[in-house]
Amino acid sequence: MNSDFRDRISVAVWGVIITLAASALISLPGRGASLALGERTLTLPVAASSLLPVLLALLAGSGAQAVVQAHPLAQQGRLRLPVRFWALPIAVTMIATMALPRAPSLPYWGALLLAVGALLSTVLVALYFSLDPTATGYRRARAVLNLVCYTVALVSFLLIPPAWPVAGRAALLGVVAMLLALELLRGSQVRVPLVVLYAFIVGAVVAQVAFGLLLTSLSPLSASLLLLVLFYLLVSLTWQTLLDRVTRRVLLEFAAVALVALLIIILFSP
Repeated sequence: MNSDFRDRISVAVWGVIITLAASALISLPGRGASLALGERTLTLPVAASSLLPVLLALLAGSGAQAVVQAHPLAQQGRLRLPVRFWALPIAVTMIATMALPRAPSLPYWGALLLAVGALLSTVLVALYFSLDPTATGYRRARAVLNLVCYTVALVSFLLIPPAWPVAGRAALLGVVAMLLALELLRGSQVRVPLVVLYAFIVGAVVAQVAFGLLLTSLSPLSASLLLLVLFYLLVSLTWQTLLDRVTRRVLLEFAAVALVALLIIILFSP
């Protein structure tokens, strides 16, 4: 791990943390507010706070790309489409924007902000070591990224504000699922366009199922666990499909996993 690699992670993480902290401390102008730009006045068509997730996504994504470009494979021109590595860092920042406003007090908010920084740092380090499947530490890095992906999936399914319209909540869940699937399926080492296509399909299916679940009277925990099981099965089956390993035995194993998971959710969820 060279100093350039560490410096890029530091800049990326601090950029996200400072932006999150500033958004909580500074009152952003709302929709229709006027901004003076020299002799001209600009009226904001949307609230500035609505653009915050976009800014954070750009910061996290560009930071991930900078970290990737420090890798020897990238410097040799062997890593194409670096934008595909943006997925998990963007998903982490999206979770942060939903979790921080729910902190019950300032100490909890500060601790949560530090946790976001630690998680994003861990993701960027693991991302760096997951770029070369033949390198030492690849398996550990891949395991860390997979664990973070499924944890972020469950947390995101729980944190979507209930005051949002059902269609908006389902669409956001689909976007998060697509980003996480893109990172998880990246480990299959198949062609990038194929991974992107299947990740989009996973996100679309999750969004449609989420829309149906949100219209029911299921508790948020039960709905979130059901979506997590669906997401896991979709990603796992897609992985097997990409590697051409789908057999009757594999399908029976996944069916058994789904059945056990459904029974656990029915028996223990509120």
